[in-house]
Amino acid sequence: MKRIWAYIGLAYALSWPSLILLIRLHANEEVLILGICGPAFAAMLLSRSLVFHPDRRRRFLWFVAMTLLGWIVLIFTSEWRGVGAHWPVQIKFWLIAPAMLPAWVISGAFSKDQGIRGLLRSLVHPPNWRWPAVALLSMPAFLLVPSVLVHIFGVPFQWPAPQNSAWTYIASGIVKFGYSLLFDRGPGGTRLAKVSAGALQHRFSPLAASLLVWLPWALWHAPLDFGGWVANSLILYLEIRVIFLIPLTILTTWIYNRSGHAILAAAIFHASFNTFPLILPFVQKTYVLIFVWAGYVVVKDKMWRRLDAA
Repeated sequence: MKRIWAYIGLAYALSWPSLILLIRLHANEEVLILGICGPAFAAMLLSRSLVFHPDRRRRFLWFVAMTLLGWIVLIFTSEWRGVGAHWPVQIKFWLIAPAMLPAWVISGAFSKDQGIRGLLRSLVHPPNWRWPAVALLSMPAFLLVPSVLVHIFGVPFQWPAPQNSAWTYIASGIVKFGYSLLFDRGPGGTRLAKVSAGALQHRFSPLAASLLVWLPWALWHAPLDFGGWVANSLILYLEIRVIFLIPLTILTTWIYNRSGHAILAAAIFHASFNTFPLILPFVQKTYVLIFVWAGYVVVKDKMWRRLDAA
């Protein structure tokens, strides 16, 4: 438990001061990535084993590739924020700097430190690709299937923001998903949840670990929420961070365990439920079925039992 508390404390220390300062300075959203990556950096620091097996070439190649990918995603995100997808876009070279932060985390899968490499290896080499695929597709299925059924009886869809064409709609969706996966709490908040839940499951059941990690995960968002970003009112805060975050935490733990403890699967699922409600038509009232889904996986996998007793 001491290690878990040390991680949570360090994650907050590396996130909150910079987030609060940058928000008060009215910094661009892209600059906030410095604080959002705090939990990932905390996990890397505490995972150091000081046992070294250098793999500099692959780490460098992954770092460069992820930096370029992140830079492209940030260019389109910053240009398309608040407006429809369009072309051409302005090339902003300064966005290379924030793109380097998650690139450093992902390339840590090839760190010379054995402990860091072991922590992050599943970001690029999950035990299997079935569950990352489930993580990607489960949220669209959850949104569309019940929505289509109730729409047959006359309940109207909530439609995403209109785009100029099908191609711009697809491009906008890809950019939103890429941003959420790489930057929008993907490298930060998801790591906070999964590292904590993974460690807690050595002492508690998956269900108990999920409930225990829910509070620090919810509170981690406080500077962003009360700084006017997502849950910027009391009603929204209760709805997003209290009511719906609990079943989402349970489902993320379920995905994480089913995937063989692959952080990639958990991160994809996190990006999925951040992105698909913004780009797919669905009936908003059907979202309450998230509690049915969470309840089903709890019962099916007997998540109240510890893994070593299952």
